[in-house]
Amino acid sequence: MWFNNSRTPSKEVAKWQGDSVAKWLRDSGTETNLCSVTAAILVGGLGMRLRAQLPGRPKALAEVAGRPFLSYQLDRLKTAGIKDVVLCTGYRGEQIQQAFGDSYGPMRLRYSQEAAPLGTAGALRQALPLCKTDVVLAMNGDAFWDADLQAFWRWHHRRGAVTSIVLMWAADTSRYGRVRIDRAGCVQGFDEKSVAGEGWINAGVYLLGRQVIEAIPSDGPVSMEHDVFPTLAGRGLYGYCSRGRFLDIGTPESYRMAETFVRQEGRRRPERVGEGKRKRRFVMLDRDGTILVEKHYLSDPNQVELVEGAAEGLRRLQAMGLGLVVITNQSAIGRGMFDVARLEAVHQRMRELLQAEGVRLDGVYVCPHRPQEACACRKPKAGLLKRAARELRFELQDCFVIGDKACDIDLGRAVGATTVLVRTGYGARAAGDPSLTPDVVADDLRDAASVIAQQCHVSTSQDIPA
Repeated sequence: MWFNNSRTPSKEVAKWQGDSVAKWLRDSGTETNLCSVTAAILVGGLGMRLRAQLPGRPKALAEVAGRPFLSYQLDRLKTAGIKDVVLCTGYRGEQIQQAFGDSYGPMRLRYSQEAAPLGTAGALRQALPLCKTDVVLAMNGDAFWDADLQAFWRWHHRRGAVTSIVLMWAADTSRYGRVRIDRAGCVQGFDEKSVAGEGWINAGVYLLGRQVIEAIPSDGPVSMEHDVFPTLAGRGLYGYCSRGRFLDIGTPESYRMAETFVRQEGRRRPERVGEGKRKRRFVMLDRDGTILVEKHYLSDPNQVELVEGAAEGLRRLQAMGLGLVVITNQSAIGRGMFDVARLEAVHQRMRELLQAEGVRLDGVYVCPHRPQEACACRKPKAGLLKRAARELRFELQDCFVIGDKACDIDLGRAVGATTVLVRTGYGARAAGDPSLTPDVVADDLRDAASVIAQQCHVSTSQDIPA
């Protein structure tokens, strides 16, 4: 199979494996805007399990709520700003071309028709001459998924990745197979479909460096899922975690569910980032060592002290229109060292000091439990972050998580957020841990604000109070 003894990697692939990903991206001139990327949709499958429901028709033309299934995929790409789409067709491909023609709204449609089944990877390899960009957004044409493609692109680009997969959380992975990732988002392996229980699954949406596709053998069927991705596990393949909804239409049972899925999605979609009115983005902040000077089990309001540069950094973030939320572990409550009233007095003093500097917090969320209680809200678990997202109505993957400890970075990783480790508090020590891989390491909140301004394309020098 791919990259094994029966097929020798090309010189280009060998070079890619040896070089750092970041260097490869710089040298290849990778696009920094998803809108400029070519998208390829894999719609060549035989659809054997749906032959009774779709006699003589490809799955791409399966009717869902009065529309062909492929139109929903194209709507996703149009919303993301994609302009160039290649449809990798196979079984009954002429029907797809007749139905959609050479354009869909502002998007140009082109077709790569396989004469015989080539598999998902083989179809992409055949279509490569039609894909003129250094990165290709590839997607299976038989699944609904609730993921923000622009957020996926930003996540992929921040990591300097060559290949990334959208992962969806499933209550039962036995039908799909399970994807294992580490806390940095690197894919470590794939489990067979027989493995039951909850976990991450491959949603069939990929960002692929051109060299990856060029390395796929062109002399027979090759599968992305079985031949390509397993060889890249632990070698630079990333998984973008999304807890949105997912449904493929590969079986009669799931096809019957598709109309309900679409109608629910239609009610939800106007609230998504980048689709309709954009939601406000938020910054999740650790308290001790990040905003406040680290003090052992701080309980005296008179000892509350802001970290140098914290107020300025928060003021800059606020000036960018970002919401500010504190998420803090306070096990001293569970240990009985002081009560909630004492903790609230500390937080009231923190708010007063910040307000005096022109900073207003949108919320403070506290986990009072001891570590051994195994609650769902103690960082790095995401219970409090998810609660904040529900109450303040923001997208988890579109927020920033800033802190000085591994639990803060792991919290952000768990939800696909941008993570920033500050060197204040315990951060200088944490920065020396090679297993901890935040997206950014900053000196303090002031420095973190400058980095986030670049992410948001905002100048830190404009309209920011002194």
